[in-house]
Amino acid sequence: MGLIFEKEGVYHLTQEGEAEASELHTGLLKAGLKLKQFFSRGETASKFSVFINIILSALKLGVGFLVNSMGLIADGLDNLTDVFSSVVVFFGIKYKRELYSTTFIIVMMFVVGAYVGYGAISRLIYPQPVEARIWAILAAVVSGIVCYLMSMYQHFIGKRSGSLSLISQSVDSKNHTFVAIAVLIGIIFARFGILIVDSLVGIVVAFLIVKSAVELSAETVKIAKGGELDFSKFKRGYEQKFEQHRIDYFKFWILFELNNAMTKGELVSKFRTTFSVQEIPVASEFDFSFGRGFEFEKHLDAFLNEMMAEGAIVEEQGRYSITENGISKLNKRLKHQRHR
Repeated sequence: MGLIFEKEGVYHLTQEGEAEASELHTGLLKAGLKLKQFFSRGETASKFSVFINIILSALKLGVGFLVNSMGLIADGLDNLTDVFSSVVVFFGIKYKRELYSTTFIIVMMFVVGAYVGYGAISRLIYPQPVEARIWAILAAVVSGIVCYLMSMYQHFIGKRSGSLSLISQSVDSKNHTFVAIAVLIGIIFARFGILIVDSLVGIVVAFLIVKSAVELSAETVKIAKGGELDFSKFKRGYEQKFEQHRIDYFKFWILFELNNAMTKGELVSKFRTTFSVQEIPVASEFDFSFGRGFEFEKHLDAFLNEMMAEGAIVEEQGRYSITENGISKLNKRLKHQRHR
């Protein structure tokens, strides 16, 4: 291909090879930048939320009116307000006015909650037929999956960028997931002629919306008075599972490295070298690293003390090494991974 040549056993790039390598590297940098923006910028997340909410509101309202499902109509109206909320969030983040955009979201949640509650109670008093078609079931299922994924995305970007507006939207999107499940239950019951469940679903939707609005109002008032956003109140299960997985992995990695005795300083240095992505093609451009954001030095003492208590490692004159018990643990882990 004329991209490399060999001279005295050493391989070099040709002029054409250097040009192609440079073009490839530039392309990877551009792709990596777009990916970083998608997973770190609040403005990008709000634009994406507008797009998804337009699709969801059209799907739910279209199918909801088609089959006369109060649950789907209620949820679709909530998604429609989320379209406007996402637009407001975008400008709030862009012009550093997140308190205003968050307040708008909360007000809209109260309005929609009241409207949906009124409609559901009216349906409860004066029942109307619901056509439990397969399209209604599919709409509820698709809505639940998409809303759950969007909630995780908004929550991730919100915590990463410190955005109260995105955290608020992630709470609302999470509610849509539970609502979709409730709507699905209502539609299934409607297939057997039990219409009251659909109205009850509408009431549940209204309650969840208002409940979230009240909780977010309290947090917003605290921030308006000069307080800081308490991210611990918005912790998700996937964060805890991922963090525990990383802790287990790095303890295993320490055992593996301590086949040769090392000091704390040498372990820290080894960690930085092993999990650095600067010299790894593709990983460096996309900033892929399992150790990214993990405070290894902060956890190291606890890791070492725990493993010494278990008899997996020993310490002599500041140097740590693996014991027979540790080797046994290491082999069991490796054997388990091979079988998987």
